[in-house]
Amino acid sequence: MFKKTTSAYFLKNGCPSNSFKDDPSLIKQKHIINTKTITEVYSFDQNTYLSIDRGMGMIVIYDDDGFHEFAIHGNTRINKDVLFAIVPMDDEIECTFYKPADTKRKTTEVKTPYVLKDIEPELAIPRIIALYYVVKGPYYVFDGEVHSYYELTYVDTGKLITHIDGKEYVLTSQNLCIYGPGQFHTQSVSGEDSCSYLTVIFEADGLNDSILNRVFSCSKEIANMIEQLSNNTDSDLPFTNDLLVTILKFILIKLLQYDEEKNHPKPISQISQFAGDKMLEEIVAFIHNHIYDPLPIKQVCDAFSISRTTLQSLFKDNLKSSPKHYINELKLKRSKELIKTQKYSVLEISSILGFTSIHYFSRKFTQRFGITPSEYAKKIYEN
Repeated sequence: MFKKTTSAYFLKNGCPSNSFKDDPSLIKQKHIINTKTITEVYSFDQNTYLSIDRGMGMIVIYDDDGFHEFAIHGNTRINKDVLFAIVPMDDEIECTFYKPADTKRKTTEVKTPYVLKDIEPELAIPRIIALYYVVKGPYYVFDGEVHSYYELTYVDTGKLITHIDGKEYVLTSQNLCIYGPGQFHTQSVSGEDSCSYLTVIFEADGLNDSILNRVFSCSKEIANMIEQLSNNTDSDLPFTNDLLVTILKFILIKLLQYDEEKNHPKPISQISQFAGDKMLEEIVAFIHNHIYDPLPIKQVCDAFSISRTTLQSLFKDNLKSSPKHYINELKLKRSKELIKTQKYSVLEISSILGFTSIHYFSRKFTQRFGITPSEYAKKIYEN
């Protein structure tokens, strides 16, 4: 990210200035600059002033630590003896130097040339061919296919066996894999439990083959984006197609960065990420272990001998949520998982998760997901 010449970082090199334009003693020199490669820098033995007359440019300062980039924002003074060069951010810029008549210029060759590279995408998703969420029953078998597109498969719940060009891969909850163009792949459900998964078939330019033919265990970040991909599939809002392509591109970029990020590990669980407080870790674990109980706030407070105010503060400061909202969110997500199994009625799921009534459960589910639990169950069944 570029800093600006108006930032504090630039102060030892110069500062914004407008006063020089009224100084008749300064001579003016106009320049047209159209190269983004620097092989030499220069300095002046007196303070020099700069204005950009056309286009957008940056000052690149050179010192013992290398190059430092500052986007030019307004008229600028450049201090004497500072080594620098002007680089166009457009294809070409026109600028004017204002300096005393007896100013001397010194040119210094740099050891390693500097090249300004524009921020341009490496990955393009021209289109999504198909995007659908399916639930397959026990012992489902798909004999396989081959096509000329990329295909992403993400397992939401259950266990999916897939063969890619004859090699077996096992995907469980929050696992995904990507098939490449021309790869023959099969899918089957192992055991007596159903399996729900999302499939995205798409075109891509610049996709690295390093993410093909492997099973990824998705981070919370990627899992959330996949949920957004699924939730927006049936949206009729403007630019929904752009949103779906953008979300898919985000997921693919995170997968392409996966190996590099593993070399710089970060906390992977939400508990580890947000909870510096040991008590909060224990409280969150307690909630997950008792999610099928009614779980009023008083029960949580009593279990840890803390006040409601203390509990509220722990969640607000660390999870940016209230305890009640956190519990309800977890219960609602779990209710979706239970609906997908097709083993329980909506009434039974409401009771299993400890909601006070089916009407309260239905209202909260609809508020959260934009569809009633009965409609969601029907949609899963039809798929």
